[in-house]
Amino acid sequence: MLLLGESQRGAPVTLHGYQMPRRPEPGNSAPINARSGSVIVVAAAIGAVAGAVAASTLSAEHFAWTGFFLVPLFLVLEVSLKYLLALFGGNRDVARFILAAAVVAGFYGAWFGVRWS
Repeated sequence: MLLLGESQRGAPVTLHGYQMPRRPEPGNSAPINARSGSVIVVAAAIGAVAGAVAASTLSAEHFAWTGFFLVPLFLVLEVSLKYLLALFGGNRDVARFILAAAVVAGFYGAWFGVRWS
């Protein structure tokens, strides 16, 4: 059975001179999948290790200095983004935002976890 907008070969069908748009392939349009999810968990774990090291190294009154511990992580993130981009469907902005958020959440989660324990 043929659906409107599809031909037998998968090419778009024209209807009164109007070319029907193709529907996106199912499963290929989601920027988050199992592989990108594992990269997000690894980014959060790296942030947590850096946060725990920062919390054990810096004194409590030097909370403002914690941002300097994140700068090398963001540099590594930017350098490795071209290799991780395929895991996020080629969407650079989504990859950058989600991985940066995971690093920050892991960092400050570990920071406050070490400080309040």
